[in-house]
Amino acid sequence: MKAIFTLIFAAILFSACTKNSDVTPQANNNSKVTTPPDATSALSHDDSIHMPKFNINRQTVKTSVSGSKLTLVFNENVAILFTPEAYQRISSIHLQEDFKTTLLNGVDFTTVAGGGNTTLDWVDDNLNNVILKKVTDTVINSAKMVKINVNRPFTFFKAYASNKDAINAQAVFLSKTDDTVVFTSYSYYNQKNYQPQSEAAVLVYTK
Repeated sequence: MKAIFTLIFAAILFSACTKNSDVTPQANNNSKVTTPPDATSALSHDDSIHMPKFNINRQTVKTSVSGSKLTLVFNENVAILFTPEAYQRISSIHLQEDFKTTLLNGVDFTTVAGGGNTTLDWVDDNLNNVILKKVTDTVINSAKMVKINVNRPFTFFKAYASNKDAINAQAVFLSKTDDTVVFTSYSYYNQKNYQPQSEAAVLVYTK
């Protein structure tokens, strides 16, 4: 009888040990917590120097009314900066304007193209074709840089039913203080478009 009791107790003890071993966490030598790599650290020297830097102030839009026509002259004034090393290895620089979130969105405009001709609702973003720009050497925070300053007018215009309607529309523009235009620029060299950079600037509507 004592032998039977001993066998039963041993069986229970063995079963309990087996269950405990089933749920014991096992160390996984292959599981490691890692931090995602910083995307900027993956940029090569060539990529990083070809990313443009902006120097932009508020952009002026001068409004005027003649008869039933409202005219708004946006004086684009944007400086794009590259190191001399990068500028020597650039075939073209592109600059684009995004008015989608502004009151100017959808309004017809004219601007000056590369040949000096006037275009309607189209602007050349390749600065090689833009004559209204100036390239100068400058120093920013003790570092030599090349500054490409683009200064060209966009003449927006809209006809209204009457002079009063045009004046009322002008008043709406003049009261708008939070319109921002987004500029995007990128460079091209050796069959490669480099990573674009964007920056917003406030539009200031004046008379």
